[in-house]
Amino acid sequence: MNAKHWLELELMDGGLHLAEGVRRNAAAHGYSKAELKAERKELGVKTYHQFDEDGATANWFWYLEV
Repeated sequence: MNAKHWLELELMDGGLHLAEGVRRNAAAHGYSKAELKAERKELGVKTYHQFDEDGATANWFWYLEV
């Protein structure tokens, strides 16, 4: 399976996925950061930066619009 197909399957449920978790899981499957970045752009993966009452958090999420 190539990185694009893997990422699409990973995000296909339409929910928010913690970006760092997706990156770790991709690395565990043998995909590089560069591959993941290229395929994320190819698929049109959206990002969401979490904020709380103190402002921006370290959490970024990825998702696919369904």
